[in-house]
Amino acid sequence: MRYDLDFKIKVIAYYKQGYSVGATDEKFAVNPWFISKWAKKYQHGSIDAIKPRVSKIKYSADFKYKIIALMLTEGLSQSETALKFHISSPALISHWRKLWVRI
Repeated sequence: MRYDLDFKIKVIAYYKQGYSVGATDEKFAVNPWFISKWAKKYQHGSIDAIKPRVSKIKYSADFKYKIIALMLTEGLSQSETALKFHISSPALISHWRKLWVRI
């Protein structure tokens, strides 16, 4: 299910008022994982980080290489790297890393 930006902002605002993930889940009927993910993305990247994507973003091979190299150099996790560079899914980074290691 896709959630619009206004809904995500309401959920984050409620959660940021001090309500637990569980209480926020009960009020909005949203998977607790989404609540935590949206709150972290918002904290790291403001409103742009939680906007629904209209289309798939295509990343160049050079960009992928730089992301993987930086992740390994700085000792970042895939999740931290995804947040830092506004990549929609840490799983993408995992996929890129597997391809890079084969080369």
